[in-house]
Amino acid sequence: MKSIFSALAMLFFAATSAQAEQIWLTMDQVRPYKLDIPAQNIVVGNPAIADVTVQDNQNLLLFGKAPGLTNMYILDERGDPIANLLIRVRSQNTDMLTFYRGAARTTYNCTSNCEATITVGDDPGSFTGLATQVDRKFGQAADAAKDAE
Repeated sequence: MKSIFSALAMLFFAATSAQAEQIWLTMDQVRPYKLDIPAQNIVVGNPAIADVTVQDNQNLLLFGKAPGLTNMYILDERGDPIANLLIRVRSQNTDMLTFYRGAARTTYNCTSNCEATITVGDDPGSFTGLATQVDRKFGQAADAAKDAE
């Protein structure tokens, strides 16, 4: 009896994982995804990890927000599932330098010069300071655009 239960459990998990397409995204990058069947609704399991921008009912842009695992259900006009995407988001590893001072972590993007970058998991002081600078820069750009109108 135990071996029958184990075999049934293995079949269930194999069928479940076969239904979910696995997609890898890189944090802070967009990847296009094309559906074979038009979608009506899309539900993202954890929008803090990944998100979607709908171009039309068959063309999506998937965006990796933070390292982790979530899923995305895509439903047709009758509410039937078209796809269950298992979304795995990884952080950028190439051209990145992680500096530790004790438990405090700061991440740098070293494409041409090493510059601090906002990365989930960095020390709150470093993260908040850099995020504030970025917000101010975007605010200045928005103000300049308004002045130009």
